[in-house]
Amino acid sequence: MWDTLVRPIHDHLPLWLLLWPMLGAVIVGVARQVGAEAVRRTMQVNLCLSVALSVWLVVAYEPLKPVDSAEQAALLGPIERFQFRDSFEWVGETKTALLERTRRNGDRQVVEVPIRWGPDIRCEVGVDGISIWFVALSVLLVAIAASGEWRVGSGEPNLPDSALRTPHSPLPWLWLQASLVGTFVALDVVLIVVCWMSTLLAVAWLMGQAGDSQRHDVTPRLLKRGWWGGWLVLLGLGGLVLAFGWLRPFPNRVETPLVFSIPELMAGIRQSSMSGESALLWASVNNWLFWLLVVGFTGPLWLAPFHRGFVEAFASAPRGLAIVLAGVLLKVGVYGWLRFILPLFPELVRQHGDGFTTLLGLSSLFAAVLAFGVSDWRRRIALATCSSISLSLLGMTTLTLEGLTGGVLRLLSHGLTAGLLMWLLPSRSGEWLVASGEQDKSNATPVFSNSPLATHHSPLISARWRVGLMRFALFAWIGLPGLGGFVAEFVTPFGLFQHDFNAAALSLATSGVIAWMWVRAERDSPDWSHAGWSPRDTFVAAVLVTLNIGLGVAPQFVVDRVQPSLLSLLPMDREISATSSGTPPVAEVR
Repeated sequence: MWDTLVRPIHDHLPLWLLLWPMLGAVIVGVARQVGAEAVRRTMQVNLCLSVALSVWLVVAYEPLKPVDSAEQAALLGPIERFQFRDSFEWVGETKTALLERTRRNGDRQVVEVPIRWGPDIRCEVGVDGISIWFVALSVLLVAIAASGEWRVGSGEPNLPDSALRTPHSPLPWLWLQASLVGTFVALDVVLIVVCWMSTLLAVAWLMGQAGDSQRHDVTPRLLKRGWWGGWLVLLGLGGLVLAFGWLRPFPNRVETPLVFSIPELMAGIRQSSMSGESALLWASVNNWLFWLLVVGFTGPLWLAPFHRGFVEAFASAPRGLAIVLAGVLLKVGVYGWLRFILPLFPELVRQHGDGFTTLLGLSSLFAAVLAFGVSDWRRRIALATCSSISLSLLGMTTLTLEGLTGGVLRLLSHGLTAGLLMWLLPSRSGEWLVASGEQDKSNATPVFSNSPLATHHSPLISARWRVGLMRFALFAWIGLPGLGGFVAEFVTPFGLFQHDFNAAALSLATSGVIAWMWVRAERDSPDWSHAGWSPRDTFVAAVLVTLNIGLGVAPQFVVDRVQPSLLSLLPMDREISATSSGTPPVAEVR
């Protein structure tokens, strides 16, 4: 049974996570011919199975799995960092050629050799200890957002179920899910850029579908920054592909084959640029590529003082899209730093380290201070998100294991906390629109509801629950011991103090300002007098609270899976020092 049913899924989990939303879109198209209830059930099954597959992926990943062959060990190291890999030819074709060679004794031998024709661009997917957490967070938050935003309703309370229609199409949510998953599982240079650009189109669709009256002004600004960043990244990654071809000449071929596979590209450049003529050639082009990638990945992060476009878009977006924007989409740029900039340009990161840490520290502090001047809860969350992203990237630029670990943990904790806060805020009236265009909360049916009409508790009970959960979320954001934010707040300063005292002081000052801001904001709770509380709200809040507590109480489950991949990002001297404190290197653990 394992080989027949389970193994075909287990060995290709990233591919299943990428294809499942696409298959769901086809099934939704068929279900529309049956009725709205069939569409709702289809979305419910799709989201639940996607979450189950992402949990399976996290549990099945083996952080210390040894490689299968000596050739892979020589190129990628003794640990199989990228697992569940699938590769399909996209552009280019593998052919065989007959090569005749003469042995020492004079005998001639004909050998069949595979040759790659054209650029080696593939649809290649897989995960490592870093990307699995971005994938899991993406699937979870998209499932939560879609369950709250896509509803089935009718304008007339007496219409039968067969007359119910969908006010908004569920297809952009499936598109957004597939694009986000594809961005984090892509192991090909072209595929990762295509998926990243695709997320922007899905965001534009959702903004136009359910955004407020300002969506026509803020959406072009949001997309423009993302598109410019994507094109700069494409230029930088294309330059890496060409540079690797120059660094690795083939004596038996006139034309060096181009390699677009990210694992081989990263490992090959690091090895080829260490010494000799290749090092001189790399030194002549790495500055250009470095700044293309830095600007391309950092621009869409919307760091202060260039944050206004994100804050306006966050305030105008529907609640579900706002959850995904803050929880996942804004962090694609940080993922780009982890995947490309830190492992390929450690010397340049060190050279400009003081400038990076100072600017990021001031940016995080500036965003935290600005949060005091706003009374709208959405804008507070948006500004606090900009500050948190700056602190995460600040820890990573130290190129220390503590800073990298704390930065990743902060990203995960922020995604869970920001998602909970946005889930608890009262919905705008526009987000309750039904198919006929009229506002009728009693007829709005969420995806996870078991009946066409949602059942809500009394407003008094709802307000008490929301106040208690909001205080929990604020404590988690501040970093109360035992909650998700505490581990990141505790670990990151150790990496900062190893790098720069001023950066550590700015980080601690920002954390203090954020804590003070949330304590003051808690006194001005939103008005929940007209907001209901359904079993679906209880379930979603319970999931986010449980994960937040789990991250704070048992962070080692995350650390065990992420640190072997983070070690490969460190420069050689720091990688040795990180594994020489009386214990064997992680690469030697069996």
